Amino acid sequence: MKAVILAGGIGTRLRPLTFTKPKPMVPLVNKPVIEHMVDYLVSHGLNDIVVTTTFLREMVMDHFMYREDVRLTYPAEPYPLGTAGSVKNAGLDEEEDEPFVVIQSDNITDMDLRGLIDFHHEAGGLVTIAVTHVEDPWNYGIAKLEGNGCISRFHEKPDKGKCFSDLASTGIYVVEPKAMEFVPDGIAFDFAKDLFHLLQVKGKGKMFGYEMEAGNFWTDVGQPEEYMKAMEWMLRKAKRDVFIGENVEINSSGITGPTVIGDSVVVEDNCSVGPNAVLFEDVYIGKNSSLEQCFIGERTITGDNASIKQSIIGANCELGKEVEVLKGMIWPFITIPHSTTVDNVVKRFVRFDASGNGTGEEGKGNENGNLLRTVSDEEAFYFNMRRGGKIVHTGFIARSLETFVDMLKKVDTKAIEYHLREGYNDFADWIRDVFRDEKLTSEVVGIQWWEPRSKLIGMLQEHISELKTVDAL
Repeated sequence: MKAVILAGGIGTRLRPLTFTKPKPMVPLVNKPVIEHMVDYLVSHGLNDIVVTTTFLREMVMDHFMYREDVRLTYPAEPYPLGTAGSVKNAGLDEEEDEPFVVIQSDNITDMDLRGLIDFHHEAGGLVTIAVTHVEDPWNYGIAKLEGNGCISRFHEKPDKGKCFSDLASTGIYVVEPKAMEFVPDGIAFDFAKDLFHLLQVKGKGKMFGYEMEAGNFWTDVGQPEEYMKAMEWMLRKAKRDVFIGENVEINSSGITGPTVIGDSVVVEDNCSVGPNAVLFEDVYIGKNSSLEQCFIGERTITGDNASIKQSIIGANCELGKEVEVLKGMIWPFITIPHSTTVDNVVKRFVRFDASGNGTGEEGKGNENGNLLRTVSDEEAFYFNMRRGGKIVHTGFIARSLETFVDMLKKVDTKAIEYHLREGYNDFADWIRDVFRDEKLTSEVVGIQWWEPRSKLIGMLQEHISELKTVDAL
């Protein structure tokens, strides 16, 4: 029997952690979430696995390159086809000779998968959905079951006041090949939103629900609260409350569980880490720092006397000395100056390449064709500034070079000073990393914070005029 892991989501609920890693590769107790799922399937005898993935898919493929106990395939998906559409695109259709298992890449569970499969064979339906009781059914697809397990009613994420059941779909299915006849070719089509609704219209007996046993664990780690729940469960199973990776250096500091510390992390003297702290790989924590209920993305550095609570810090950030982050969120590749407080979302920009993959790293040169384009919200430039010891968003956002010029004319001088502070030039970084315009970057990189903004504006206007002239030829 084959299995399909649906790993195509971009993980918006786990941002900013998923700007630099695809959601399936976010580490959970120092192992990618998708690896936990592969291990789970293999433990139930399923070692022929299809992985549907698009965003940063090479990271997933590279991670499993040398694994020999399982056959993993990664069908190319020309554009997002939805959960059911991606499965059909992978070749799992009505031509298959036996049912297959479908599971979400962010599921963590100890459910008896063989029990689900056996129930499916006995029930004789086209689809069997593993369901479990939840306290917030409006966040899930919900099902109403008859005595034999037949689903008499199914609704994907109903309004809060219209929940007719607390039995939620876990996103784990057994699917008969015949069910894929109802999935159209080449268009976006989901299991929960489209196929299950269509099967309900076709009449009873098409779908069944398999209710998980009360003692089983299941959660969707695609959001921070559920991630922490899964982490605590795994640590309890291992009979420990702290997990420390390899090559970790902890100098006279206290670690309180539940906490996970990634590989090659350094925690300097007199720090307090935890509870509910997750430090990804290659993080550096300066002396006398306090971390609690937080995620720290890979390769992020904090100065001495940092205080981080109830916050998420993206990858490759640099926090100065005496920085406080309280209920804050910081996007990747952002530097926070010394003695600053962050209690909101601090955005910079994230570069997406032609395939939609996100990164904050330097880009290579590009032709002029796309230099005048309007970019996505993630790639847009967010004008921030220091005010009263805090980093705040000015409300100005540039989604193109032309709107960038307009914003420069209006934004507070303090914002320009912040983005051109000593040793940094966020304007040049944005032009280089998002637009890959090396010529303009080389000009803007020389601008200093004390120079009149008219100099930068004139430089940009001249360049935009040249680009338009070239396009007109």
